[in-house]
Amino acid sequence: MVSVISARKASLRNKEGKIVFQSPRKQSRKFAVLFLIAVLIVVGGILLEGLLVNLPGSSKSEFATERIGVIHVHTLASDGGGTVPEVMEAAEKANLSFVAITDHNVAMTANDLAADPPDLPIIAGEEFSTPSGHFLALGLPASWDQPKTKNARALLDAAHAAGAFTVLAHPFHPRTPWTDWKTSAFDGLEVWNEDSAWRQRNVLGLLDALLLYPVNEQLAMVRLASTPDTTFAKWDELLEQRPVAGICGADAHDKIRLGFGHSWRFPAYTASLNVAREHVLLDANAGQGDPSHATSTELLDALRHGHSFCALDGLYPASGFSFRVTSGGRSGGPGDSLSWTGAGHVQISVPSGASLPLIKLFRDGKEITEEQSWNVDTPIAGPGLYRTEVYLRQPGVSGWRMWTLWAFTNPVYLTPH
Repeated sequence: MVSVISARKASLRNKEGKIVFQSPRKQSRKFAVLFLIAVLIVVGGILLEGLLVNLPGSSKSEFATERIGVIHVHTLASDGGGTVPEVMEAAEKANLSFVAITDHNVAMTANDLAADPPDLPIIAGEEFSTPSGHFLALGLPASWDQPKTKNARALLDAAHAAGAFTVLAHPFHPRTPWTDWKTSAFDGLEVWNEDSAWRQRNVLGLLDALLLYPVNEQLAMVRLASTPDTTFAKWDELLEQRPVAGICGADAHDKIRLGFGHSWRFPAYTASLNVAREHVLLDANAGQGDPSHATSTELLDALRHGHSFCALDGLYPASGFSFRVTSGGRSGGPGDSLSWTGAGHVQISVPSGASLPLIKLFRDGKEITEEQSWNVDTPIAGPGLYRTEVYLRQPGVSGWRMWTLWAFTNPVYLTPH
């Protein structure tokens, strides 16, 4: 009889030391209450953190030759949630100085480009969906005569013939990866893609960001950032063969499909345009001597030649970040080519207001230096392709102080004399 009771009831001792019995149902209810309390504490802690963590806002560059913009934005013309004017309004709030709109398989029209302000030019583009994957074509003329084909190579050739700068989009996306690596008919690689980044996060990371978003959308978007190690490896492999410009893409939609004809305007353009942004480094003669009025053509030319770096400005504004390689009295930044003269050094500088960064220096795809400092000045041993990656820690308790990719540069090409 005792064994039967023991199987069905749990024994506990009260304050008088007497054995009392508690049914499994009551125990389950108690555990459920404790679990609910724990969940509420965690949720409350995350919401409180969202209210307390204050990330610096984005601002325009203080440097005349640096233009900050966002590449890869969708509108109602394809699967985005807003109009071109809504995108431009969000771009102004985000202090951008250019934006590249790339709807799926739809060219921009002359009307779309009619209100193109000189200090915030629109780069007209398109994202092509092909059986081989997706690619961006930036700088297409309005309403261009697009070939009636889905063949990736034919479309790449046609886009080039129209003067476009072509970039493979989210090449390792879980649903639409690029598969035709035998072709070399592209100019750039989308190394960091916002949509691919959040898909690499685990369920807990996604829940953390969703809870943060209503109270601190900037912190929520920063939480979703991840390092594209596979894409970095592929980029380095491609760079061994030829110059390939590396960029970051917002892949902003302002819309998530919920099914059954319903959608959610999330995350908003204003949130997406404050995350990963392309910093274009222009010649002082751009814009007829005023780089702040450089045309979309001049911006595209700089992007095509790798004169840019990508930064997670939502974590900390990267305006003023510097990466320079010097040899024989000559110095160059991202995208530049120099001759090796027997000696040289690399200088990397991170804005002093940022938290202590982790700076990694790469030569021909291999890491050669790793240092926690705001400034690095290190000698180099010989010619090669030099680029850098910089990491900052996630703020707040739920960020676990994880190192997060903050910036990466296009390489400086240091060639044998």
